[in-house]
Amino acid sequence: MNYLDQLDQMLDANFRLVSIETYDPERVIDLFTQLSRFSNKAFYMWEDNAGLHRIGASHIKIPRTVIPKELLDHVDGCKHFGVFILRDFNKALGDEKTIQMLMRIAAGDVNKVVVLLSDFIDLPAALKPFTLRSKHQMRQTG
Repeated sequence: MNYLDQLDQMLDANFRLVSIETYDPERVIDLFTQLSRFSNKAFYMWEDNAGLHRIGASHIKIPRTVIPKELLDHVDGCKHFGVFILRDFNKALGDEKTIQMLMRIAAGDVNKVVVLLSDFIDLPAALKPFTLRSKHQMRQTG
C-alpha cells in the first residue's frame, strides 16, 4: 500500500480529528496536494498568520480565518465535507475554548476532518478520544 492510499484511509477512518506528527511536514503537504488532485474531497490548508485557503488555490485566502477562533468558527459552520489541514496549531491547543470547539466539530453532524500537522503535537487529553494519531519519520539517534 502506498502513502496516498494510507493517507486516504486515515481520512475515511470515521475520526473527525487526525494528528500527524512528522519531521518533514512539507512532504505530507505534498502528499495531501497529490491526493486532492485525484479525490472528490475538498482540501484546505491553514497556517498561522496566513489563514485558510483551498489546496491548489493558495492565492485565494478565505476571509476571517487567520486567527484560530475565526478559523474554527468557519470550519464548524461549513455544511459540506472538507479536509482542513492545520499546520503548527500547538499554540492554539493551549486554549480551552479551542479545545471545546474542536470537540464540537468532532461531534458535529457534518462529516469533516480536521488534520493537525506538525513535527510535534501536544494533544490535550480531552481531544485524545476523538483523534486518530499518526507519527511518521522518526529522527535517528546517535
